[in-house]
Amino acid sequence: MEITKNNEIIDNARPSIREVTQISNEELRLLHEIPTFRPIVQTFVVISTYFILSAIGFWLNNWAVWLLVWLVQGFLFVCFFAAIHYCSHYSLYKSKNTNRFMGTFLSLVLLMNFSFHKYIHIGHHREAKIKGKIVGDTSAWQTFPNINTYLFALTYFYPLAAWKNWWLITKDLYLDSLKTHNEEESALPANFYLSYFKTLEQRQFVLQNNWLLLGWFVLMVGLTIIFPGILFFGYWIPLATFASPFGFIFSITDHYGCESDLNHNLWNDTRTMISNPIIRFYYWNNNYHVEHHLYPSMPPCNYSKIHELIQHHLQHIEKSYLMFHLKVMQGLISAKSH
Repeated sequence: MEITKNNEIIDNARPSIREVTQISNEELRLLHEIPTFRPIVQTFVVISTYFILSAIGFWLNNWAVWLLVWLVQGFLFVCFFAAIHYCSHYSLYKSKNTNRFMGTFLSLVLLMNFSFHKYIHIGHHREAKIKGKIVGDTSAWQTFPNINTYLFALTYFYPLAAWKNWWLITKDLYLDSLKTHNEEESALPANFYLSYFKTLEQRQFVLQNNWLLLGWFVLMVGLTIIFPGILFFGYWIPLATFASPFGFIFSITDHYGCESDLNHNLWNDTRTMISNPIIRFYYWNNNYHVEHHLYPSMPPCNYSKIHELIQHHLQHIEKSYLMFHLKVMQGLISAKSH
């Protein structure tokens, strides 16, 4: 039984994390220790793979080869995003400054605002834990009403997120920054997402990151004018074509169709994907999403150990990203035919 703030009784009993894992405080402390060299080597491998693929494309210079290169690079952009995600928790590298630097740099590569993502994502964890509401980031879709909406999101996932999370929200932050200190809080822009930026300092960080993003964009445009072939084939085309579908494919699994609101608990509001060792390595174990919500500050290299302890309690678990999406599409198509 569980009692809400309105004194409602919910028959939603569940075991606690400690009851399930049986981990001692010392074991938990060791699991939270961030390795020094492993994430650095892994970062080098992931980024090097991207450049090696570009080199292969330029070497063979064949359209079929380029399509395959761009396809894999689209996936690697999602792997960059997974690294950004852990940098926002300061759990990827030992140094906070390294997390901040790499999170900011990789965000610029994806034309993202690192501070914006960080504050929104931390808010997402807070909302999911307390209220079971999956809001505030790219995994906000609980279900799709029809197959057309699914295909639209698959195609335009990144542009939609960029429009919603960069321009619309930070526009209100700029308007807020122009207000005088004498204006009441109620005079602030009535925007849901502004509640995630709790302090003036946080809002300033978001605005500063926007200027960095603008500088990066100008730099890349300038380099594209000087080296058009290299930048178009090695950066802009995979970013504009394949990053969006892969971002959708890998992000939507986290909470799609899971429980929310009063029905949620630790074991049913998030999904873990198993996938294969290659995907898990490049994707920084971000497939272990239940494990991440249970221990958000744990380095991702240890989530497989947590998974072994809790797997029998997981209510939403899938072996393959491809099979998950085939099931979703099949369900939406079947619903349309009835």
